[in-house]
Amino acid sequence: MSFYYPWFLLALSAIAIPIIIHLFQFRRFKKVYFSSIRFLEKINDETQKQARLKHLLVLLNRILAIIMLVLAFSRPFIPTEENVVSPGQAKKVSIYIDNSFSMESGSSTGSILDDAIVRAREILETFDATDKFLLLTNDFEAKHQRFVSKEEFLAMLAEIDFSPAIKTIPEIMKRQTSLMMDDFAQESGYAFILSDFQKNITRFDDLQPDSLMNFFLIPFQAAQRMNIFIDSVWIENPVKLPGQPVTISVEIFNNTMDDLQNQPARLYVNNLQRTVATIDIKAQQSAIAELTYTPDNEKFQEAWVEITDHPVTFDDKFYFSFTINDNIPVMIINQDLPNRFLNALLSADSTFILKNVPSTAIDFSTASSQNLIILNEIRSPGSGLIMELTRYVDQGGNLLIFPSENTDITSYNNLFQSLGIASFSQKDTTNTRVSSVNELHPVYRGVFDRIPENIDLPVVNEYYVIDRQTRGNEENLLLLQNGNYFFISASSGQGNVFVSAVPANDKFSNFSRHAIFVPTIYNIALQSASFYPLYYIINENENIFVRNYNPASNDLFQVTGNQAEIIPERINRDNNIILNLHDQISTHGNYLLSAGETALKFISFNYDRRESLLDVFTTVELSNMIENIDTPHLNLFEPGSVSLEKQMELLIGGRELWKLFLLLGVLFLIIEVFLIRFLK
Repeated sequence: MSFYYPWFLLALSAIAIPIIIHLFQFRRFKKVYFSSIRFLEKINDETQKQARLKHLLVLLNRILAIIMLVLAFSRPFIPTEENVVSPGQAKKVSIYIDNSFSMESGSSTGSILDDAIVRAREILETFDATDKFLLLTNDFEAKHQRFVSKEEFLAMLAEIDFSPAIKTIPEIMKRQTSLMMDDFAQESGYAFILSDFQKNITRFDDLQPDSLMNFFLIPFQAAQRMNIFIDSVWIENPVKLPGQPVTISVEIFNNTMDDLQNQPARLYVNNLQRTVATIDIKAQQSAIAELTYTPDNEKFQEAWVEITDHPVTFDDKFYFSFTINDNIPVMIINQDLPNRFLNALLSADSTFILKNVPSTAIDFSTASSQNLIILNEIRSPGSGLIMELTRYVDQGGNLLIFPSENTDITSYNNLFQSLGIASFSQKDTTNTRVSSVNELHPVYRGVFDRIPENIDLPVVNEYYVIDRQTRGNEENLLLLQNGNYFFISASSGQGNVFVSAVPANDKFSNFSRHAIFVPTIYNIALQSASFYPLYYIINENENIFVRNYNPASNDLFQVTGNQAEIIPERINRDNNIILNLHDQISTHGNYLLSAGETALKFISFNYDRRESLLDVFTTVELSNMIENIDTPHLNLFEPGSVSLEKQMELLIGGRELWKLFLLLGVLFLIIEVFLIRFLK
């Protein structure tokens, strides 16, 4: 028999207390005088014998009750015959150490990653020198895909550092099973998972551990789980021009139990601090700080926002970058003559480079270089045009569609189906009018201070009914009185599509002459300049688009920064180039993308913010989750002073006895009460 808490056996010394009480009678005796005691001597002898027996029985029960209770609290168990730490056949052990950024949280000895590494060494000591070990971290490195000796394992432990990679617990268990079964298909293995078990990454849904694997979950709890982090960054300005102010919106999350006041956020652009803002953030909530600065004449703007927080620091900086725009190319594809309303609006502004082409003479090699393509009253889009427009939008282009007076609905619906957006159902000749403007849409953001209730909106004589899709992603910009869409936007591929229910002429509606027409078309054209994302997330989609660039045959694309120099995989698509980095970026920051000697732009990478929310499952919650899975091969270690060896003896097959000893202790106490009350 073994004990979880052998030091608790010291409490057996408490049996001396009832012994002392029974040996020394502290009760004071009173003398009673009788005229003659001749007839009482025999009765006294008999009473003392009975009392002595009763006292001994009570003493024995008290001693046994104390012994049983002490043994119960010592957690006795009978270990399995196949002891994990006993010598014999070589065992195969896989140890996963969670080295994600959430393990930066502080503990009494440093970070909880340090605690996990110490516990991994303890696990090693419970096995024999002839056993084989497999180390696994979030990086899934090649050197961790093989079994090694104790000495090699200890050397690998010393090299573990924090990683931006995030792996879920089911992914880890699947990888451990795969590696163990590949090498030792006919033998059982022991897999240890050392993690803080964040709620974001711990899911046991549909988990089916292999019957040959014994999994041991070892949770770690931080001393304090508090974190303040930058969640996201965005820019409202669709076009960035030199000399025009740019406002950076920064969402900061307060994952602590205290309200924060005057939390500073600093903006750095091209390695210079440009501005600082302070905000108040309530506990467990987020707030948005706005930082405004005026770009200089430098084309590339590499920037980051920074806050100060400890001990978790990986998410205190957020990197982003953008390019100052010179102009915005716009192409209008016309069925017949150019549209005078569109021409008057877009050709008057030097920001736009406007190009009108007939539908019969489209140069698709130049179409891909346009920020915005406008279909102006094309009667029947052909299959070739549909294919090219779909490819254009899929690669990040923006498309604005004005139907024709004599639209071929079937052809248009083929285009809409290819783009994955809502389609036309029919032409409606009922007179109506636009009833509402979606002022929350980015196209109208900042256009209106306040929309009056009786605002004058376009009158509609005829329109094409745009179907409402149950699971569509379209957003209405303008809505008709009868609830039908008048103007919508929808995302498609990497780009966006805008669809009007009427042509841009006077016959169907006065929309093209109405004041709302100007901000609608103008802002769509302006926002089409935002082709490239402000930032990427490390280990997510790292396909980098380069538009309208034809490098020389000997030009080599390179991504440089943070002491890294990466040559990405290159895929050519028309005038566009896709670069795949294959997860070679591991450090957040701004990186320069160049082709040969030509600097193309900065690209920014940030760590995944899923690790920033430090909410973890408690031991009780994990235990309940494991019970719901109902599998004997998934075990949970209890944190505390219990030795790893003893927990393993029990979890692998030992039989606990504490309940039996507790029942015996209660039984002896009941017998004691019975003896005192009923034994005369």
